[in-house]
Amino acid sequence: MLRISGDIFYKRNGLFVLSERQKFPTITFETSLIMKQRPKVIKQLTPFNKGNMGIGLVFVGAICLTVWSVNIYRETIISTEYLFLVSLSGAIIGLILIPKFFKSSYSKAWIVLLSLSIGAGIFYFALLYFNKTFSEKEIISKEFKIVKTGTLGKGKFGICFQPYANINFNGTEKQLVFNCNFEKTIKNYSKVSATYSKGLFGFFIIKTKQLKL
Repeated sequence: MLRISGDIFYKRNGLFVLSERQKFPTITFETSLIMKQRPKVIKQLTPFNKGNMGIGLVFVGAICLTVWSVNIYRETIISTEYLFLVSLSGAIIGLILIPKFFKSSYSKAWIVLLSLSIGAGIFYFALLYFNKTFSEKEIISKEFKIVKTGTLGKGKFGICFQPYANINFNGTEKQLVFNCNFEKTIKNYSKVSATYSKGLFGFFIIKTKQLKL
């Protein structure tokens, strides 16, 4: 062993070699410093908690239910005023309950927006779904005069401009959507033969529909 100016050399194969500890003194210190600071950096970059995850999942679920309920709405004879009132009631209840069940770190404005959307979406779906699911078994058949025809927008994932026919359902104008086979011929029809039943909340549900000349 040989010491020169504080450095320690060991004799190896006839040569003096600098001690490994003397070669990399700062590397060990820097690595140790990085390892100590890493948890703090990760904590700052990921403000995640169970409340955020919970309210996020419920929000996604509410959006899915709302999309599902659009198809039910197309079969339901209901005024948009009822849907608005029910959705508004759900939004208010959601604003009251959601923050109590989910302790989120999101901003207050974001929590309010999520709570309103969740409440409105769930109530909108519940009204239409339970009205249809628990409708009466009695089926009524009737022909309705078409008051207007046209096509809906194709959309990004649509395969056609989906045709529709508006009928006068006992004083309420209702839009009925048909499959793409009638895209070019929907304007030739004058009536719709439909079967329907009364829903749980009193709103009629269209069971079947057929275009008539």
